[in-house]
Amino acid sequence: MPAPGQTTAGVEPALAHALADELVAITGWLADLAFDLAARPETLRHHMHSLQDIDRITQAQIAIADLLRSPAPTDRRLEVVTLEALSASIRSALGRYRREGWPTEPEIDEAA
Repeated sequence: MPAPGQTTAGVEPALAHALADELVAITGWLADLAFDLAARPETLRHHMHSLQDIDRITQAQIAIADLLRSPAPTDRRLEVVTLEALSASIRSALGRYRREGWPTEPEIDEAA
């Protein structure tokens, strides 16, 4: 049984929120960098696909931060991830870890 304030995975909700905050901050730095690079026409012309990759990375980081902050059960958390590749990757890894015997989240009584 997890300690008070801890999930079965050992991540305290306050830690999950703190990690999410860090992801959002890092995302801001990355977005600023991409904006700075895109402001130079020669860089934009030569590295358009890389800059688009940076945008996908920032979207993924925000989605992961949202997953970390959500109090919803895992399946509901994943339903709101709009980046299909990220959602599929997380679902695949989650299934693999569950098959390997990692503990799943405790049942949540939604009536409470």
